[in-house]
Amino acid sequence: MRYSLTLFTTLFFAFNAFSESIDKSEQINGVSLKSSKEKAIRTFNAVTERTFPYPLSLVRNAVTNFTEKCNNAYKSKRQFSSKETDCKYHNENLVETFIVKDIRQAESFQGMSEFFLVGRQVYNRGSFGYYELATVREYLNERNQKTVSVVLKMLDDADVRLFTTPKFDKASAFDNSTTVYTLTELSSNITSMTYEYTADTDHWLLNKEVSVPQVFVSISKSVNDLVKTVEAESSLQKRELASKE
Repeated sequence: MRYSLTLFTTLFFAFNAFSESIDKSEQINGVSLKSSKEKAIRTFNAVTERTFPYPLSLVRNAVTNFTEKCNNAYKSKRQFSSKETDCKYHNENLVETFIVKDIRQAESFQGMSEFFLVGRQVYNRGSFGYYELATVREYLNERNQKTVSVVLKMLDDADVRLFTTPKFDKASAFDNSTTVYTLTELSSNITSMTYEYTADTDHWLLNKEVSVPQVFVSISKSVNDLVKTVEAESSLQKRELASKE
């Protein structure tokens, strides 16, 4: 079985469409949140936009610095990375993240500047794990501005096996999720970032309307924590570059 670039494009950019009756909508700390339910599936969507006083290349590196974000208090739970290493940036529920770059089906990624798998182990009242397919694409937008798109798509077990031999089976409260970072160079030292996260679930508790406000708060906090790590890592890289000049 082979994935074509057309199928990848469909997976990445065809988010689960919301029904006309969005039952919840809220703005929390700069994050726009929406939720809708179709039969037994509830979909969550989060969008935020930020501008950073850093070059496009530094913000891109900060976004894709996946392995240095975790909760160091969960060191003992790590299975696929060193228990001695301290992550630079705190992520409350993330035990560890590892990258798989040597993947099968590489011919399917023509036009992408980077592609790899991201394996994650999570702890939140229980242990969970899943793989994401990450792709990075560089292009000029309609205003002829340099743009970088970083897309992460959660994979099912069968999809993971197309690319590599998995270290674990998928276990997640969400059935699917897609994250898209769109980075745009506004000037040599200013970069805008649009972040969009979409996930759906048939979890008996998460898909109830009464649970939506709590999920919104959790997603908003995660998004803002992530934005802080992007800003902090971009700033650190800029200082390191300046010290070498």
